[in-house]
Amino acid sequence: MKTKIFSFIIIIAVTLIGCSKSEKQNNAGIIDKLEVVDLKGEKIQLEYKFAKGDQYKYKLATITTSEESIQTDSTIKSTSNQNVSYVFDVEVIEVDQDKIAEVSVNISSINVDANFNGQTIKYDAKAEKSKEDKMKFLEYETIYNNPFRARVNKLGEVIEISRLDKMIDKMNSLQPQKQNLTPEQKSQLAKNLGDAALRPLTQLIFREMPKNSVAKDSSWVKKYPGQISVFQSDNTAKFTVLDFVKYNGDNAAKISADLSVIWSGNKKGEENGVKYSFDDPKAGGGGIIIFNIEEGKMVKAETSTQLEIGVQIQAKDALQRTQKTYRKEISTNKNIVELL
Repeated sequence: MKTKIFSFIIIIAVTLIGCSKSEKQNNAGIIDKLEVVDLKGEKIQLEYKFAKGDQYKYKLATITTSEESIQTDSTIKSTSNQNVSYVFDVEVIEVDQDKIAEVSVNISSINVDANFNGQTIKYDAKAEKSKEDKMKFLEYETIYNNPFRARVNKLGEVIEISRLDKMIDKMNSLQPQKQNLTPEQKSQLAKNLGDAALRPLTQLIFREMPKNSVAKDSSWVKKYPGQISVFQSDNTAKFTVLDFVKYNGDNAAKISADLSVIWSGNKKGEENGVKYSFDDPKAGGGGIIIFNIEEGKMVKAETSTQLEIGVQIQAKDALQRTQKTYRKEISTNKNIVELL
């Protein structure tokens, strides 16, 4: 179950920008208290101002909940929720002529507080643990306190993750039987870890900004494909500058983010004698991002997503009797990022 939830977090991190209406109302109460700055229609370039030697720290909290029901002759329900808190220590190592920064990133703290159907699970990366416990939380043990490098452009796009050798060695050392990995195998494992986990996590503290200058009410969109089960998704994230505000004494842009999803795919099919029929998935949401204009960095973001998917499965049992099962899952994910 732990691995399933961890994977779900990473998937959401890649595709996320959104929250429900109630979430937006809660965010509105917070951001409406910020002092509005009148820039008199002036257009602003939102870009990161990296400088060699800069050091800063971010906290990321990822909160996921899932409700699942399985209906046959009776209905079985299960729930899970998980709160994962990370601290990122970031240092700018170099900035090239194209304003692409190479940064050192170290995840110096990870805490997990989870509940699966009443079973409580806690994890603190800094606490002493047995090798068995470390293996249970392999995903977190691997990335904890092992600095890596990221290349980030002036718009905040994480374009490369590198120097994962120590993470791969640590992951291998925690296995029941340590393997003699070839350089090619290490390289492939590093690529998988970077693409599936570290890039999306790092991208959450470097939200992408638009290429063009913006004023109040300016909007831009980002489109990207995705996949859930048998469905392909076309995701469109729309960003809008709601206002320019004062945040901790500096001018900042207050940006809304909204996600819309168009699904495609064959909802009905059969595999190995098992017939399935999916409902149309439901997904979407929005959130708030605060970007410090003067210092050129993101200082706060609260975004979340919701996904609802159901499927009816029809198969024959050992006595060749047709059995029907309906399974439905509603998952929500909220990410809160703050510059410390």
